[in-house]
Amino acid sequence: MQVGTTDYSFVRRPRWIAGHLIAAIAVVIFVLAGLWQLSRLDERRATNATIGERTLGPAIDLPAAPQTDAEIGALEWQLVEIDAEWRTEDEVILRARSLRGVSGHDVLTPATVDGSEVVMVNRGWVPIDVEDPPVGLAEPASPTTEVRGVLRTTEERGSFGPVDPPDGRLARVARVDLERLDQQIEGDLYPMWVQLLEQTPGQPDYPRLRPLPSLDDGPHLSYAVQWFIFATVVVVGYPTLLVRTAQTAAPEGRRRRVEG
Repeated sequence: MQVGTTDYSFVRRPRWIAGHLIAAIAVVIFVLAGLWQLSRLDERRATNATIGERTLGPAIDLPAAPQTDAEIGALEWQLVEIDAEWRTEDEVILRARSLRGVSGHDVLTPATVDGSEVVMVNRGWVPIDVEDPPVGLAEPASPTTEVRGVLRTTEERGSFGPVDPPDGRLARVARVDLERLDQQIEGDLYPMWVQLLEQTPGQPDYPRLRPLPSLDDGPHLSYAVQWFIFATVVVVGYPTLLVRTAQTAAPEGRRRRVEG
């Protein structure tokens, strides 16, 4: 096939057909990746709105234990106030949790609330070299503390990641799996845990309190733009490559015809 002074017959060669397929697949992948980042942005904004609504309002007393997933979801990030009677003998280390880029662990300490309810509280971060619990470095300043924090849902293992032993008493865990922790704590464990934000009396040094998540958009929009730019580069660049190759091939084709 010839158009003017260009020769596009090369586009039917096997290696160029492979190139067409690779370019098309790349565009599809880049566009899908960009759309995925936009969906992540929407999810983050929705989560930010929920966190803002439930943490900026007044704190409430610990609600009655939620029974369904819908009830649990409706309480996540809810700001609560409890009088915590610490049970350091049942303390557990939540391993491999960094704070501001520094490796360490978190301290999970169950607390008795209102004389009966047992709630797991993430009291904050300690250095990575702490010994097994109870963590002396993070000993509560008082046996009973006024706690202000947010309710969080139990953590589940994804497709990858460490697995906690199903049996026995654990001193260190990979996630806040309330069903697993309930096996080694006397009494029924509340079906959500508390991320501690403030306490009275305060803690001298450790554990260091974790802040609430930043309520910004994160990197998702910039990542989406990058993926769409990559797709545009292929959409514009590959046809340009074909045109330039055709223009180069045309004089060679004419020379072969003249020599023949």
